[in-house]
Amino acid sequence: IHCSTKNKTNMKMLKFLLPLLLVASCSSFSLSGLFSSEDKAEELPAEDSAVEEIDGEVDEEEESEDEEEENVESESLEEDEEVEEEEELDEEENLEVVSLEEEDEEEDEEEDELSALEEDEEDEEEEEIDEEEEVESVALEAEDDFEEEDEDEEDFEEEDAEDFEEEDAEDL
Repeated sequence: IHCSTKNKTNMKMLKFLLPLLLVASCSSFSLSGLFSSEDKAEELPAEDSAVEEIDGEVDEEEESEDEEEENVESESLEEDEEVEEEEELDEEENLEVVSLEEEDEEEDEEEDELSALEEDEEDEEEEEIDEEEEVESVALEAEDDFEEEDEDEEDFEEEDAEDFEEEDAEDL
């Protein structure tokens, strides 16, 4: 039971002290002004000066807010410029990559064309060689045929000569 009464007393003191501490934390508050009973005329200028201070603080806050907005705008502009520069660099890199790829493709096409031409030349050479071989084989065949004809003619002439001699021998 003792703890609960002590807690209640502490809570009541806190309820009284917290608002007092909040007022005391304000810069224009002083204990002597709270407990003194001087003329109210002196308090009014103090209030006016407090109002002026508050107005000054409000003006300063507005100016700082304006400056912050300007800073934010300038930062956003700088960021936009940086983003644009990065995009331009990216575009340049992409253009370089595309041009390199196109050059590679052109080189590949040239290589393909060269290899196709080389293959065509090889095919033509093979065809020429085949034609030459065919011509040679035809010539050889013709030569063989001619030799056979010559042999046949010689045989024929020999037979004719023999036949002629036999006829002559029969005639005698």
